[in-house]
Amino acid sequence: MALLELVNARPDWMGALGVALTRPSGVPERRAGEDPWAEDAPDRPRRVSDDLAWLRQAMDEPESNGLRGLNETAAVAAWEISGDAEVRLDRLRDRRILDAAGFLLHDSKGNEDAGTPGDGS
Repeated sequence: MALLELVNARPDWMGALGVALTRPSGVPERRAGEDPWAEDAPDRPRRVSDDLAWLRQAMDEPESNGLRGLNETAAVAAWEISGDAEVRLDRLRDRRILDAAGFLLHDSKGNEDAGTPGDGS
């Protein structure tokens, strides 16, 4: 069972947005020279800012977004994750956006991860 934990009194949405809008080092601008009005738009991965917008919405409506609130925990707030929510949260963790917003993602193996990409924890 994967869990999402809020570790600050409230999420830092502006800090998370700043991280989301910053292109990772070594990654070229992938939309340079593209015509956004062309009929045959390229098939590309979802933008991480879309996942951040989803997380913001999920805080307002957790049940309909795959998060089930947990009561009587020592955390500021915690949610059990189900469905597609885990994939979205993994992408946010890998880009360190969860960390910037003040969240920890605990995977189903009981490991805590504050957003360190590629370490498998």
